[in-house]
Amino acid sequence: MILYSVIARAKDGAVLVESSVAGLEGNFPQITVEVLERVVGSSHNSLGTRESSSLLPDGARRTFVQRHDAPMLGGMFSSVATQWSAFGFGGCGGDEEAPAGAGGGDDDYYFHMCRKDNVICLCISDDADVRYHVVNYDFLDDVQAKFGKAYAPYRVTKAKAYEFDKKFRKELGKLMYFYNENRNKMVRQDKVGELLHKTEDLKGVLGRNMSLVLERETKLVNIVERVEEMQEDAKVFTKRSSQLKTRMKKEYYSYYIIAVVFGVLCVYLLLGEACGYRFQCLSKSEGGG
Repeated sequence: MILYSVIARAKDGAVLVESSVAGLEGNFPQITVEVLERVVGSSHNSLGTRESSSLLPDGARRTFVQRHDAPMLGGMFSSVATQWSAFGFGGCGGDEEAPAGAGGGDDDYYFHMCRKDNVICLCISDDADVRYHVVNYDFLDDVQAKFGKAYAPYRVTKAKAYEFDKKFRKELGKLMYFYNENRNKMVRQDKVGELLHKTEDLKGVLGRNMSLVLERETKLVNIVERVEEMQEDAKVFTKRSSQLKTRMKKEYYSYYIIAVVFGVLCVYLLLGEACGYRFQCLSKSEGGG
């Protein structure tokens, strides 16, 4: 559940509003201030191996984890940097998702943070189940939206520490109570929404597959039609080839007959020049004999 929440200024980490669940014990406010100082870069210390200035870019989300089995300082968290681990959670600017196995033990504490413009919203939870981290970020988004409507950016820039605490603490406490009371229902709704989303994706895949099948069928029909057209063209070509072959034969025989007639005529003319066109030489030779 959400144990403690804070709205702070991103420029210097000044706490503007804070709220906690009833009966909460521990030095959560002090640790939160320390975390904010590291995140906004007002301290030279770093969490892990990253520089403070890049821990929470504008528009990003981060979850910092304090493991229960790490040595403690002052009854709560140690200030040794290597005892902290952090991962992104669906933020902007290329934030990575929570890695597999990111959920820890039941006594670990999770610092969920998101930043937009000059406002950082932070909440501390003991939720080891990553599914509840989604609910916690929904809570932070809701807080950020309501705080942004209530106070203009210039007021946030000029505000002193805890200036809005008196007016907005009640609203922050209501949001914490609402999300803590309804978190199980929200997780189930997220699961239903995820199933609906998967169903929509499946419908989209089936629709695309059907479109591909129909497109393939259309292409097959077109191929069959083209084959039939090619067969018809082949028949026409065969018929025309036969006709052309017959015509070529007729022309060949015609030329052959003409050549024969022409040859006979030439022989006749030659014999006519030598013996006369009535073959007188042959008649004389027969008469003389």
